[in-house]
Amino acid sequence: MEQAASELELLLVGGGHAHVQVLRALAMKPLRGVRVTVVSREVHTPYSGMLPGYLAGHYSHEDIHIDLGPLASRAGARLLHDEITALDADARRVHFSARPSLRYDVLSLDTGSTPALGTLEGDRERIVPVKPISAFLPRFEALLERISGSTETLDVAIVGAGAGGVELALSVAERLYRDGLSEHARLRLVCAGDGPLEHAGARVRRHFELALAHSRIEVHRNQRVARSEKDALVTRQGQVIPADEVLWVTQAAAPDWPQAAGLAVDDAGFVEVGATLQSRSHPEIFAAGDVSALAGAPRPKSGVYAVRAGPVLARNLRAFIRDEALENWRPQSRALYLVTTGARDAVVVHDRLPGLAGSWVWRWKDWIDRRFMERFTRLPAMESAHRTSDVALRRGGGRLDTGMRCVGCGSKLSTATLLAGLGQEADGIAAFEDAATLDVGQASLQQTLDGFPFPVDDPWLAGRIATIHALGDVLAMGAQPVGALAFAVVPYMARKIMAEDLAQLMAGVREALADHDCPLLGGHSSEGAEGMIALSVSGAPAEGAALLPKGGGRAGDVLLLTKGLGTGAVLAATADGRLPSRDRAAAIEHMLLSNARAVPILRKLGARGCTDVTGFGLLGHALEMARASGCGLELIRDGAVALPGALRALAAGHVSSLQVENEEAFAAFGLEATAIDDPQLRLLADPQTCGGLLAAVPAAQAAACLEALQAGGFPDARRVGALRAVERGQALVNEVD
Repeated sequence: MEQAASELELLLVGGGHAHVQVLRALAMKPLRGVRVTVVSREVHTPYSGMLPGYLAGHYSHEDIHIDLGPLASRAGARLLHDEITALDADARRVHFSARPSLRYDVLSLDTGSTPALGTLEGDRERIVPVKPISAFLPRFEALLERISGSTETLDVAIVGAGAGGVELALSVAERLYRDGLSEHARLRLVCAGDGPLEHAGARVRRHFELALAHSRIEVHRNQRVARSEKDALVTRQGQVIPADEVLWVTQAAAPDWPQAAGLAVDDAGFVEVGATLQSRSHPEIFAAGDVSALAGAPRPKSGVYAVRAGPVLARNLRAFIRDEALENWRPQSRALYLVTTGARDAVVVHDRLPGLAGSWVWRWKDWIDRRFMERFTRLPAMESAHRTSDVALRRGGGRLDTGMRCVGCGSKLSTATLLAGLGQEADGIAAFEDAATLDVGQASLQQTLDGFPFPVDDPWLAGRIATIHALGDVLAMGAQPVGALAFAVVPYMARKIMAEDLAQLMAGVREALADHDCPLLGGHSSEGAEGMIALSVSGAPAEGAALLPKGGGRAGDVLLLTKGLGTGAVLAATADGRLPSRDRAAAIEHMLLSNARAVPILRKLGARGCTDVTGFGLLGHALEMARASGCGLELIRDGAVALPGALRALAAGHVSSLQVENEEAFAAFGLEATAIDDPQLRLLADPQTCGGLLAAVPAAQAAACLEALQAGGFPDARRVGALRAVERGQALVNEVD
């Protein structure tokens, strides 16, 4: 029976070729009563079959990557961006380098392999392994830049002459030819055996010998690399091979953690699985792809086998959870390989089809690869996957609406709604500071309260983000946080999962507070329909320092913003797959940057007034500041840095629900909100989570202050406007004089 009353945690570690098929299967038919989490070191998982074509210049980055964000969302799964470092199989917990460990009831591994550098001596740092591909690609682009900018001919050695090494060498040669760089590099293929693809048939070997010769790739035969030096490789046979750059494509190696965890492993350290893809030692653990080894029937570490194992893995995970019979995976004894030659040409490598080659083979391979990718980028109509489980539905936690809800500070009430609820007129907004000041005896205390629904699926990350956001009000006043109380709402789940989520959430809160030397003093918790975290933060002025009030600016002051804009639009657009997940990852990194280090810089260089830019956007908060200072406001239309994807989202109308009401503030500049469609203008009204500090700085010190901010950890700091004499009113300008 499928679990319902007591929920299970299904943890998918790795975003490889098998797991993307598990996610697709879960999207097609949700597994109720189970919370699914996928943890991947990359949010865009590369498809190895198209890597040679990408390197040669035939495919774009988007062509060869599967965006895990929309796929996980359709599957009702959480996507966490991290990489496993250890496994405690007895406690059923997976460990990571920075974040808290995660528990599981059922675990599936598809993490790939690590570079097999073996006993290589010397400088290993300059070796560029082809796996993991996500780490290889940026180093490959750096290699192309080095070749392009070099005035000398560089020697590039490719170590490994199997199908992967030969394809890599020929693809690099093709790319250099296409980019006009062929004369800037000499390619060398280093073979441990007699030649390239030594285990293939004679016709196949002959075809690639000719292709390598045609591409002017020098082949070094019967050479095993022993040492890496600054500009050369030294082999065991004593040959010195010139090598300014080294690409490594030898046999893959297993990570250390499976064996350390006590899992059954093969002689090479890979997770040993039976025909059902279950660990031979731990039946609640499944594995597929390069990290696994099929007991009694080992197969090469190739994406071909991971692709074939994916559907069986998906069915068996479901069957195991439902306590049903599992099926056996029967991999083909010899896979069919279509190996490319750099140009749009390929060769069939298979015993029964020896040496078939030509452009038609490339077209065949291209058709197969694109059809595979379309399964994850063009998803058919599917049964809706619940983000909450059957337990949550019975207890009142089900989401009955289908519209996307805004998260983070974009979920707050608009200015007009807030003031109406408080019985205030719109002009009264200047009375509110970022934090309330209480005089307690001889001391002054600043207090604030802030919170929102989880902006991300990961409670630990949500805790960090919400804490940094809440601390922003105290920091904007120029005060030091001295204590905090937290109010946490955990979504309805089974008790053990709710306890786990609360622990993850509060770990994030404590870590962020510790970074600011601010103790957690206590708080309150509750269960509810969706996760939420709020903090009440108390602060005190730094010794001998005055506060930075919102109304401290003067006419003529320059307005500096410490961070970019766009979190509202990016979070809204990536929630339903309208932007790639890498834009969401960039927005998260942006939100995790605290403004704490900016405060002493602003204070030292003369800032007189300050506020943090949050839900009302730069437009709303700048108007607050101007009104509180008794000044008019000038904003630079494109002064602030836009986060990756933000302008694209705004141009397409993918905005936070608070955006439209924020844009009503454009009336202060004589602009009708309904007539505004310029994404640069709309960015000014985008609601921010963990936004930057907006500071009023005397004009004479503004340039020095901006330079200090950019050098002090805020590279996106910009001049975004100025305070003007009231009689000038408001103005929106395109550039600074």
